[in-house]
Amino acid sequence: MGRPLLIDGLANARDLGGLSRAGGSVTPMGAFIRAEMLDRLDESGWESLRNYGVRTVIDLRRPSERSGGVPDAIELVCLDLDGDEQDFWAAFEADGRWGTPLYYLAHLHDVPHQLAAVLRAIAAADEGAILFHCGAGWDRTGLLAAVLLRALDVTHDAAVEDYVASFKNAEAMAALHGRSFDVEERLGVLTRFGHTPESAFRSMYERLDLEDWFRIAAIDEQTRIAVTSWRGAANAED
Repeated sequence: MGRPLLIDGLANARDLGGLSRAGGSVTPMGAFIRAEMLDRLDESGWESLRNYGVRTVIDLRRPSERSGGVPDAIELVCLDLDGDEQDFWAAFEADGRWGTPLYYLAHLHDVPHQLAAVLRAIAAADEGAILFHCGAGWDRTGLLAAVLLRALDVTHDAAVEDYVASFKNAEAMAALHGRSFDVEERLGVLTRFGHTPESAFRSMYERLDLEDWFRIAAIDEQTRIAVTSWRGAANAED
């Protein structure tokens, strides 16, 4: 997986750099960091993130979930990646797939404008690292991470390893945040659909055709270039 970040107030944070790409190179460090909610960060934690290069935080949570803020030196962008399209979410909420990668492809194709707004924000962000997060740093964060990893043709094995790291971090997250992150429930849903966390993410990632999705979502050229080069940090052809 990418480089774990040992920062007080975070238990599921990692740099998406250092992941193997199909061409033999690795993803660049210091471009994108994924994490869970930032509520437990104190002044020293924020200082650590700023020293690491974070200049923008993208909060993917629904408005009702948002809490806290960020220091003045860091830009906060709040975008509800889920969206409120109840016609889309009803089936996934009924059978529990909403908390797994089993909804990712449907979300990308049925409500593409939600992720498109996030990618436009990434393209427009100031220089510096971008930290993106949701509540657990697991599935909304995982969906965005999957797209970013696919953009640099990260290998299937490396992408899967990054996703399942959140399962490995679940106990530490529960201790830090004082709440359950529903590991057994997630596993139960996946089992009912014939999957493990690894197979569910891998199946989705193998079928994720990013160029086709760019077309469906009407992604502009500036945003496409920003995503496929990780804001100029990587060679998309490498």
